[in-house]
Amino acid sequence: MGDNFLTDNGNGTVTDTKSGVMWKKSDSFQDTRKWLNWFKCQDHIEITNLQRFAGFEDWRFPTEAEAWGLFDLEKRNTDKYGDEIYLDPVFEPGSGGTTWCSDEKDSSALVVQYEDGVKVWPSKYANLNMAVRLVRSL
Repeated sequence: MGDNFLTDNGNGTVTDTKSGVMWKKSDSFQDTRKWLNWFKCQDHIEITNLQRFAGFEDWRFPTEAEAWGLFDLEKRNTDKYGDEIYLDPVFEPGSGGTTWCSDEKDSSALVVQYEDGVKVWPSKYANLNMAVRLVRSL
């Protein structure tokens, strides 16, 4: 993938010029120290918006394309277990290594896994090793 499309803004956010979005540098696991199901991630997004993180109140779940755009076999980071994941080191190390997405099918929602690039559709009630990386449109 192309380099230099991610820029650390110095305020806990990263600008993604390829996707035209701004990412939160930490994910919900890093923010709460808990695994969250899709519904609890909605609550986390609402709280982040009420707190106006980085001066914004339009944080949301990423789309499949946005989340998948961060998976990069040429980049290395570590998850909460210290295991290698394919996520640019511009993001904080120690993340959950996954992100819930806005894409839904019945009672399931898409999760992108940065340790292996697999996309899975667990129940929105599942919370085993699940987190969200918040994003907002530029």
